[in-house]
Amino acid sequence: MIDLLFEQIRKAAAEDSLFKEKLLKAYEGEHRIIAFCKVCNEKGIEIYPMDLADADESMYAAMRRSTNGGGENSPHLNWQEEAFASLVRDIAGE
Repeated sequence: MIDLLFEQIRKAAAEDSLFKEKLLKAYEGEHRIIAFCKVCNEKGIEIYPMDLADADESMYAAMRRSTNGGGENSPHLNWQEEAFASLVRDIAGE
């Protein structure tokens, strides 16, 4: 489900430059997760901080299980905001 929400956010940001700008500005703020969700909800995309936390934990767990992803000893495993940061990088076009 979170993948569908992320895709919906990516698509809306690609089609609406003002929405994209608001998302990127929200990410730069002090309470970025709450602000980001608020911008999405104002656009009609229902997403909440726990959705982002769950996405991060799911991504981290999948990487830990993955042999090709480095497994649990990989130095690249940093679950904090990983899925959220990846979404924002996609929106920014990085």
